[in-house]
Amino acid sequence: MQIETLKQPTETQLDQLMTIWLAGNLTAHAFVKADYWRKQLPAVRAALPTARLTIATEANQIIGFIGLQGNYIAGIFVAATAQKNGVGTALLATAKTQQPKLQLDVYVANRVAVAFYHHSDFQVHRQTIDKATHQPEYQMRWHR
Repeated sequence: MQIETLKQPTETQLDQLMTIWLAGNLTAHAFVKADYWRKQLPAVRAALPTARLTIATEANQIIGFIGLQGNYIAGIFVAATAQKNGVGTALLATAKTQQPKLQLDVYVANRVAVAFYHHSDFQVHRQTIDKATHQPEYQMRWHR
């Protein structure tokens, strides 16, 4: 597995990122209507190049990525076939070397992700309701 930061993603890379993003959201967030995620596709595709994107690749295929906006983790997504192999941990470790503190929002109902972040030394700072989906979410923070 290779980890690298994308300077300017190509259309092919954006296609791969969006495939991983959509599949990850549909799988991890079954409690949110699938249509919600599909409607977000254009906005997310436009936003990805504005984030600091770090990708994990194998055989020149993107298998996971993390998107940072400053110290905010907009998301970590790993292809289903690459999950439970340390890809998310490696991407998060890279982000931790780039920023002295990180924060993110995660749905409370996404228990796998909440456990992953707890295991990675993130602490719940507060709980809110996501206005778009009406789902409870945690704001979690980590610092060196």
